[in-house]
Amino acid sequence: MSKKNSLEHVRLTSGDIAAYCQVSKSTVLDWIKSKRLKAFQLPSGHYRIDRNDFRTFLTQWNMPVRGWPFET
Repeated sequence: MSKKNSLEHVRLTSGDIAAYCQVSKSTVLDWIKSKRLKAFQLPSGHYRIDRNDFRTFLTQWNMPVRGWPFET
C-alpha cells in the first residue's frame, strides 16, 4: 500500500486534533458537540475524526493545513 493510500483513511483522536491546533482537548470536544467538527463516537465514548473531515474543518475556519497528518 502506498503512503498516499495509507493516509486516505486516517482517523484522528481529539488529542491529535488538540495538539495540531494547539488547543485543549476540551476545546476540541466543544467543536465536536457544537457540530463545527464532524466526528463519530466509539462505544467507549471516545471520538474519532476522519482526516478529510479535519481538513475541511481547518479550511472552513481559515486555519493552516500543514504537516502531519496531511503530508504525502
